Amino acid sequence: MLQFGYNTGVINAPEVNIENFMKDVYKDRYGEDISEEFIQQLYSVAVSIFAIGGMLGGFSGGWMANRFGRKGGLLLNNVLGISGACLMGFTKMSHSYEMLFLGRFIIGVNCGLNTSLVPMYISEIAPLNLRGGLGTVNQLAVTVGLLLSQVLGIEQILGTNDGWPVLLGLAICPAILQLLLLPICPESPRYLLITKQWEEEARKALRRLRASNQVEEDIEEMRAEERAQQSESSISTIELICSPTLRAPLIIGIVMQLSQQFSGINAVFYYSTSLFMSSGLTEESAKFATIGIGAIMVVMTLVSIPLMDRTGRRTLHLYGLGGMFIFSIFITISFLIKEMIDWMSYLSVVSTLAFVVFFAVGPGSIPWMITAELFSQGPRPSAMAIAVLVNWMANFVVGIGFPSLKTALENYTFLPFSVFLAIFWIFTYKKVPETKNKTFEEILALFRHGNGSESDPQTEHNSISSDSVQLQQSAVSPVSGKRDPADGPHK
Repeated sequence: MLQFGYNTGVINAPEVNIENFMKDVYKDRYGEDISEEFIQQLYSVAVSIFAIGGMLGGFSGGWMANRFGRKGGLLLNNVLGISGACLMGFTKMSHSYEMLFLGRFIIGVNCGLNTSLVPMYISEIAPLNLRGGLGTVNQLAVTVGLLLSQVLGIEQILGTNDGWPVLLGLAICPAILQLLLLPICPESPRYLLITKQWEEEARKALRRLRASNQVEEDIEEMRAEERAQQSESSISTIELICSPTLRAPLIIGIVMQLSQQFSGINAVFYYSTSLFMSSGLTEESAKFATIGIGAIMVVMTLVSIPLMDRTGRRTLHLYGLGGMFIFSIFITISFLIKEMIDWMSYLSVVSTLAFVVFFAVGPGSIPWMITAELFSQGPRPSAMAIAVLVNWMANFVVGIGFPSLKTALENYTFLPFSVFLAIFWIFTYKKVPETKNKTFEEILALFRHGNGSESDPQTEHNSISSDSVQLQQSAVSPVSGKRDPADGPHK
């Protein structure tokens, strides 16, 4: 996921250098200067074509996970990572901005596959009581990648007319590192046991992952999940969309992904440097403020790792969306009165940083994690493929549409995001269940009873209890992992 973070943020700092390169290429080819409007369009293509590749990669993730395995799919994906990075690295040498577009597209496919395969792999290898924390480590890698791209993108390092192709080409490093390290990792035991029916291989993988020979509890939980899902051992995307039982978790998964992208965070990631400059900062100060965003993302993601399994996904997501809503209003206010009061440009920086803090607390990691948690083994790959496709489509819309939105709304640019954040907060409060410390079977039981809301804990307790009775009667008994005593009694 470091690849995803790095390639999302890397395009931000060298915006001016890339635009200068495009101007030179255009003048050499056609013997005339390019218009300012057209150069902005070309640059927004370089930014957003990454998301088109991401859509394609994300949607192929489910097929790849079933065909080659979670680990096998990730290994193969590095071929795309290396070729995309090489194309971007040699863009200036080849004197062709089309090569930059192609490289960004291929690296987008690579990152799209990562966003589908990685959360699936992590949720399947993690012990139940650590699933949330490990899912957040996934987001930590994204934020470290973002920060790395921002630091390397400053003028003193690689943010120069000669350095930016190297900056983009450095995406080859994590791909090579993964090719060397991933073969040491075990394949997902769930994939080996449920999809492939290789029980002995699954036991071996579990013994390595748990560093213990006591793996019967995990094996039994997987068998319970397999028995419960026998009727839908492999669900196609169309079957998933048409299934009435799985419709509620699918809608929740999709809306959670939209809440991440339409929160306005990618407008900050892609265009924060120009956003800070328009609020009154110098170019150098704007670049350092952008590095501040990356640093805060890393710190806050670290803070949210222990919170994830203690506080719960739903609660953190509500805090995150609520905080982002408040500070998106502050960003709008600071834009409106920056001409009247000099220090207002600093309010816009502080508000943007606080906006990022609340994103890291909830919407940063939870949508990826909860989609993998809401579905059992059969429909999980298809569900992840749909959710990731929606995420990348929304990412593309924000990437390509934000410059036009900024031109049209000027100081009111963040207002549409405020409206979206309010809608997503209400939806999460009303419809999203808590998945903390629940087995996949217990989560599915919530939806069987149409209990998509967590507003009444007693109702949820009754729903789980009645489902447990049902499951015992049908000889399917989910076995849960160890729970933190602070989490209260086992439901």
